Amino acid sequence: MVQSRRPTRATRRKPANKKPAPNKKLVAKKKTPVAKKKPVARKKSAAKKESVAKPLAPKKPLRRPFRARSQPNPSPPPAPRPAPTWPAALRAELASTGDDFATYLRGLRADGWEHADTPELAGLERWGTDLATRDRLAGIGALVSVAGYGIAFAIASGGIGLEGMGFLAAETVAEGAPVERQIELAAAWLDAPDAAHLAAVVAATDRSQRTPIWDDDLRPSDDRAHWWYVDVGQCCCHAIVRTGGDPGAASSSEWDPATCVGRGLVVAVRGLRHKGAHVATLLADIRRAMTSVTVARARN
Repeated sequence: MVQSRRPTRATRRKPANKKPAPNKKLVAKKKTPVAKKKPVARKKSAAKKESVAKPLAPKKPLRRPFRARSQPNPSPPPAPRPAPTWPAALRAELASTGDDFATYLRGLRADGWEHADTPELAGLERWGTDLATRDRLAGIGALVSVAGYGIAFAIASGGIGLEGMGFLAAETVAEGAPVERQIELAAAWLDAPDAAHLAAVVAATDRSQRTPIWDDDLRPSDDRAHWWYVDVGQCCCHAIVRTGGDPGAASSSEWDPATCVGRGLVVAVRGLRHKGAHVATLLADIRRAMTSVTVARARN
């Protein structure tokens, strides 16, 4: 077995004389950073790519399509008011009395109100009361037509003595309305018997329960007959607003509508019966006045 020989000093080779290397500072080696792997971007759809590539422009407010302004629908014209039927009824009633109104009324042989002091006036009261009982509007139409005809004569007859006495429409009275205005409002109600016109008639009515003109202490003589018209407007209003009453009462404020019509006609004629006037002539005049009103209403 061959033994390995260890080198002795003599056999050891001396290293060559080398200049000692200058002390070099150990410089730490820089580690090269390992680049991180970028995450793989997911493929985006074409629509998304476009949205990313081209930012959306700010939205403009949508413009409404031009439309011409439509005019508001005009309200339909009011329905024509139906023509009142009372003029035809009154005209037919007058036609049935014949050509001589006074003779017809006298022939009724009526026992009338105490202030219907002739057979013709008693017949007039009966005729008006019966007409208003059968056809209330036709009866009121007869009274208002005669009152509208007579008030002008009463005012002309009274002259300056009636100023401030509650006759003229322009005057101011403490209760209700002047006589001329009461008659006007009653005529307006006949043309349109609605709630508004009824309220106007109610407001025009004198509710003070004053003593009527036919009272013994107030009743005028024939030479001052126009004063009877103080109560003609009251009779017109009460014929419209009242629904019942007592014919035996002293005042029109307590009579029923038909009695207001019959006696109101008498009061209207008494207001025209000045000294020397003929009742037959006055009755012919008021018959023409009633006929004229019914014809005028039919034309309107």
